[in-house]
Amino acid sequence: MMGLENKIFGDDVRYTLNNKECVEIRKDFVNSKILILGGSGSIGSVFLLKFLKMNISFKNIYIVDKDENATTELMRKINNFKVFKNINYICSDIGLFNLKNFIKTYKISHYLNFAALKHVRSEENFFSTKYMLNTNFIYPFRTGNINNLTYLKKVFFISTDKSSDSLSIMGITKRIMEIKLGNLKKRFPKLKVSSVRFANVSFTNGSLLQSAYDKVLKNELIGVPNNIYRYFIKKEEAANLCLKSLLNSADGYVLIPNKKSMKYAYSLLEIIKKIIIYMNFKPKILDGFFKKNSRDRFIKVIKRKIQGQKKLETFKDKNEKETVFDDNINKIQLPSNRSIQKLEGKLINAKDEKHLRNLLKKITNNKNFHRSINRLKLKDSI
Repeated sequence: MMGLENKIFGDDVRYTLNNKECVEIRKDFVNSKILILGGSGSIGSVFLLKFLKMNISFKNIYIVDKDENATTELMRKINNFKVFKNINYICSDIGLFNLKNFIKTYKISHYLNFAALKHVRSEENFFSTKYMLNTNFIYPFRTGNINNLTYLKKVFFISTDKSSDSLSIMGITKRIMEIKLGNLKKRFPKLKVSSVRFANVSFTNGSLLQSAYDKVLKNELIGVPNNIYRYFIKKEEAANLCLKSLLNSADGYVLIPNKKSMKYAYSLLEIIKKIIIYMNFKPKILDGFFKKNSRDRFIKVIKRKIQGQKKLETFKDKNEKETVFDDNINKIQLPSNRSIQKLEGKLINAKDEKHLRNLLKKITNNKNFHRSINRLKLKDSI
């Protein structure tokens, strides 16, 4: 997969840490007790493998992930590299995991959260939307009283470019997550708190690119939205951005790739064509009935607009001020808003789609988001 990724996006790896930054990370994590939510996912697992190769003298790592197969595969990859007796693998949904007791009992010093529901399609059902709210910004903050967690010194959550000027519920849940991190930093200034907004990470689990790759192998029809462009980074680059976000200079900020490092956005349709070609098949646009053959791989161009999907993602709102972090990365101060706390309980207890839409509209002044929410029809039956 890495070979295909490099053919499409090039061999260069962006956002690498320099020697000074590596020394800082090693020093910061000495004798650390690390909790990683979503550690077996596409980004969490690549981050963890990269972290372990830095030869950091940590005390314990606890990996929590609901995907049993992914957790087992991560364990195999780590054991192939080196057997760590101080890495603990926990298969659990974070909604069933007692975060408050765990952080306190195991004296967690570094809390890293990679868990998220990330698809805009997941918000098309009322029950899925409620679960998205819980996963993206409610369950991960159930840490209890931070004043009692005397060992906790660093909190890091991944975000998304979709939290900027969001047209989707998924994006707004990540925006709320950023706001809650900002609130946390304001209440506890000595606690190191940070986040990062990614571009689309190529070939992650559930992504369009990974789906296309799998469908090429199976000779299945590949659906691609029309006239949609995205910025992409590779999984290793995403891991680098996460490591950069753990530096002291990132405390209180959301890191974002700058325009210089991103260069240009890719057409999703053209990317899918490249995947097919590099896999030694011929891409064809479906113009009739789908009929399999040995050499052609058919693409169905989807012209209908998908709820919450923007033509091109951006990394910041127009009213957000970015400053330079380094040559390839900028930073935005974590947003904060105490009124979010008042709305949270109401969001959890929303009984129907109308109630939920009205509550979400109170969170943002973005008129496009309001129109998007008004058009949303959540299925409330199964």
